[in-house]
Amino acid sequence: MLPTKIYEPLPYSYMLAGCISMVVIPSLLGLLSGMLLFLAGALVWIVRSEHRREDDVFAERKNGPVPFWVYELLPFVCLLSAVAIFILPFSQFYYPSAFILLIVGIQLWLTRNMQRRHRPALFNQLS
Repeated sequence: MLPTKIYEPLPYSYMLAGCISMVVIPSLLGLLSGMLLFLAGALVWIVRSEHRREDDVFAERKNGPVPFWVYELLPFVCLLSAVAIFILPFSQFYYPSAFILLIVGIQLWLTRNMQRRHRPALFNQLS
């Protein structure tokens, strides 16, 4: 068992390591590996969030016609797209779009995080 201080920030550290990898390694392989690491952190965050939810998620699913994983990955895809646009050698005219994607991704992520009722982590209950 990992201690809580290591276990809880793991998805965020995966995403941060992915962003750092995309910035530091100036190649297509660095960009792709950073994107995969970022998405791995996003998937861990989504799975933990779904597992800790107290509200009846399946009875009140309000995604509409959007599939579950598309709905859940949307803020992370917005953030990842914004970082990729800033890193890739596109024209500077793409930067406003990247900034808008960054703001939308952060807003969606924070809104979903605040709207979900989570029970405390098992490790927090035992400590």
